[in-house]
Amino acid sequence: MELLWLPFSLATIFLYGVGQVLAKESRARISGAGYLLLFSINVFAIYGAYWLLFREPAAHEAYSWVKAGIAAALSAGAYICYFEAIKHGKVSIVGTVSGAYAPWTVILALIFLGEAMSLGEGVGVVLVVSGMLVFTYRGANGNNGKTESLGIVFALGAFLMWGASAALSKHVMTDIGQTDFIGVFAVVCPAIWIIYWLTSAKGKFEMPKMGNRVLALSMLFLTFGGITMYLAFANGDVSIVLPITNIYPMVTIAVAKFRLREQLTIRQYVALSMLLAAVPLFSI
Repeated sequence: MELLWLPFSLATIFLYGVGQVLAKESRARISGAGYLLLFSINVFAIYGAYWLLFREPAAHEAYSWVKAGIAAALSAGAYICYFEAIKHGKVSIVGTVSGAYAPWTVILALIFLGEAMSLGEGVGVVLVVSGMLVFTYRGANGNNGKTESLGIVFALGAFLMWGASAALSKHVMTDIGQTDFIGVFAVVCPAIWIIYWLTSAKGKFEMPKMGNRVLALSMLFLTFGGITMYLAFANGDVSIVLPITNIYPMVTIAVAKFRLREQLTIRQYVALSMLLAAVPLFSI
């Protein structure tokens, strides 16, 4: 039982890593709002089914439900920022930036959950912040540079909200358990995504004529990746589990280079190396 978090973490790395690339491919055929509309249906159905199958009736304080709702809402907002990010930037870049929220979670845990930061975690924070500055800096790249910068801005938004959601989720699951938290997620996130679709797409939706298999697979990978991540949180220390699950951008990069043939500059390779080098430091 002590290592039960490990298979869930490995599953999360694979599911999120591949799911990001498939989502990028799908975004060429469907708007972000349309994708989130379909994604909300998947999350409601699969997360709801998980809650129905594994729930154990128990009474919880109203405040715990409110905190669970806030954690889920932060995650929903992060997804919106993420899909806007991959619209404007390379998935190998914005996926890495948005997914490198481990140091932000560590900082929040340090302040609000009373956890201590080790020397390795401190060095990791410095590496991640430095790497993001290198990613964000650009020379005179014209409109393409502006477009990539906009993608990074959205990625940073996802970074902040996912990190806050992860810290709060771990705290909430100690009160209500992972099953009830997933049940809250099944309701709150789809509601926010549907509102986003209604406001941004004006209620219009058109199913893409091609690539529906990739579209469906991307949603299944990301949906089940969320479940395995929360199960990993519930069965292990977040200070260990989160840095390990955050390795998934390496899978994203490998798959993106193979399927999407994305190319990185030397500066971006340096920044990427800094981000990835920081990940294992959060377990020291």
